[in-house]
Amino acid sequence: MIDLAMHMMDIVQNSLRAGAGKIEIELLENSRDHTLQFRVKDDGSGMDGETVKKLGDPFFTTRTIRKVGLGVPFLKMTCEQAGGALSVFSEEGAGSVVEAVYRTDHPDCLPLGDIAGYLVLLLRANPEVHFRFTCRIDKAEFILDSDVLKEQQIELEHPQMLAAVKEYIRGNLREIYEKQPSRGFLCM
Repeated sequence: MIDLAMHMMDIVQNSLRAGAGKIEIELLENSRDHTLQFRVKDDGSGMDGETVKKLGDPFFTTRTIRKVGLGVPFLKMTCEQAGGALSVFSEEGAGSVVEAVYRTDHPDCLPLGDIAGYLVLLLRANPEVHFRFTCRIDKAEFILDSDVLKEQQIELEHPQMLAAVKEYIRGNLREIYEKQPSRGFLCM
């Protein structure tokens, strides 16, 4: 994975396979501590303790199609290379939380990538799922909630609307990052 957007898509796909109806995605940056928390929380089927312990092993997967599962091990590797750590919390029947912490002052911190593009794809492909995306740098915050979009009768099956929502997300992320008090290696 070359950026955080790709990790986001991979981890969210795990949540979708686990039957999640609500998925929260958070990018929480603390410029004073030079940390970024990337968190995906879902209400899917969850995992037992033994499965959680095996998640860092690239030769473990719950899928039957292939014999390797590289998403979580790659996420673990990229956050550890950037001076951070990975935590996974889960309980059978109660969902999961995957949290990766990155040091934004570390040269191996990944770029954000096309967060807006991947979010729009997730929204369009999974209209039955409630997505809530939060990006926060210190006190500046942007929240995108799929239920709010539905309440505003924004229909994502129309290509023009998808493009408008994608630009809305990009514009808000750009605005937050322009307010960032100090620059680390994390970039849009």
